[in-house]
Amino acid sequence: MYKKSLLILSFFLFSSLSLGMDLNCSIDKELSNDNFQKLKQFRQQASSICLNCVGKECEMKSWQKEQAGDATVCKLLFCTATKVSRSFKRPDGAKKGRTKIKFNYNISEEGQIKDIRVKSTSGKMNDRQAYKYLQSFVRKTTFEPLVIDDKEYKLTNLMSEIVVNIGGTQDLNKYNAADSKLWTN
Repeated sequence: MYKKSLLILSFFLFSSLSLGMDLNCSIDKELSNDNFQKLKQFRQQASSICLNCVGKECEMKSWQKEQAGDATVCKLLFCTATKVSRSFKRPDGAKKGRTKIKFNYNISEEGQIKDIRVKSTSGKMNDRQAYKYLQSFVRKTTFEPLVIDDKEYKLTNLMSEIVVNIGGTQDLNKYNAADSKLWTN
């Protein structure tokens, strides 16, 4: 059983590394329920390796580039969504085109994204429009609640960077590459 579990975890590690390693958590990627159930058993034992917890809040630990595999496993276990919203509202006044948004956020004890703080935008949307766009997106995005030793925790100080493309249907295939972190509306 242990070897089978280790093999499954190794599979996720290597498949994630092949997608590329970055230092941000992604709110636009999700694990299927089947894959998450296979990984869920590792959350308890990996919590002390991946997280710094104080009180009722936890933060992801920092990792060096040489430890990219460890960071990837931690991101899969703790900051990969179990359900990603596929609908969001175009903010008022937003023009067609691309916008790169860097932001911080928290995941509540219930597994909801809270406290979005836009750090920077570059492109067609301003900070307020980017915030409205993110708020619309995260309404239906959920994460597995963080429970360690039967206590619920909030995951704080997460960061993400995304590229949003607002355009017509003719623009969808023009910019979308497989797994590109590019959202369209």
